Amino acid sequence: MFPPDYWYAILDARELRRGKVLAARRLGVDLAVWRDEQGGVHATSDRCPHRGAALSLGRVRGGCVECPFHGFRFDGDGRCVEAPCTGAEAPRHLDTKAYALREAHGFIWMWWGEPREAYPAVPWFPELDGNYVHAGLQASEWPVHWMRSVENQLDWPHLPYVHRTTIGIGAPKVMEVASTLVDDRLDTWLSDRVRPDGTPELKISLILPNIWINPFGGKMQIGMLAFVPIDERRTKMYIRTYQRRLAIPGLAQLLSRFTNVFNRVILKQDARVVMSQPQEPTSEVKDERLVQADLPILQFRKAVRLRLRVVRE
Repeated sequence: MFPPDYWYAILDARELRRGKVLAARRLGVDLAVWRDEQGGVHATSDRCPHRGAALSLGRVRGGCVECPFHGFRFDGDGRCVEAPCTGAEAPRHLDTKAYALREAHGFIWMWWGEPREAYPAVPWFPELDGNYVHAGLQASEWPVHWMRSVENQLDWPHLPYVHRTTIGIGAPKVMEVASTLVDDRLDTWLSDRVRPDGTPELKISLILPNIWINPFGGKMQIGMLAFVPIDERRTKMYIRTYQRRLAIPGLAQLLSRFTNVFNRVILKQDARVVMSQPQEPTSEVKDERLVQADLPILQFRKAVRLRLRVVRE
């Protein structure tokens, strides 16, 4: 189960070409996602309600997705607007489930929750303003629950062990971790690594449910991950390096692309260990004995439990 009433980043916008239909399993649902002729994005269930064929095998026609089996057409609201074999207006029992989408910040976002008259804004980090660019489409799929993927990136004490040859060089083995959760934003840092003005030297941040940043390069480079739940046991991570714009055209994108290669090395080091953990949702885990350095993980789990509990009640 995934916390509802949120926008989830589900695709890199470059994966969805104009006039094409894409099959994507997200949050345990098989979707047909398409970009219409005007560039708008839409998603419905990937099963035609008529005979169950995959709509993702069809075509985009007149802003709608056309079933490859019998030519039935469905608009972005899931309404069947044409059923050729009936010779009449399509009956309403042929309508299918549709999902609200938005395109923003280079991602396609899907609303996970009941439809609304008005939706909240898509979440984003104010740090990633118009002064930054990124390059290349980088993604990695792990056979792990999305909460495990998130928690790995909130975990400070694994640095000197899992990443002892890369980003963990020089990381302390004894540490005290600070963490705050305000609304849907969780910030975490090392308590003894602060500047004279009291601000953290490095602050890692998560905005629920599934976007994260690490300003490892100060104001010049910011790492970003989107943890996209495929289903309860698989997560797709979109990897970006946001590089501050530079005077030389194209140099920022080149540096971003180069750093992405290094980030994939880091994730490969993580994957070996994270894939060895139990893969049930950690919101209900009871056999782990956490310590002070796990504070951000504890706060993340509590936040997810609270949002799931509200739904159940």
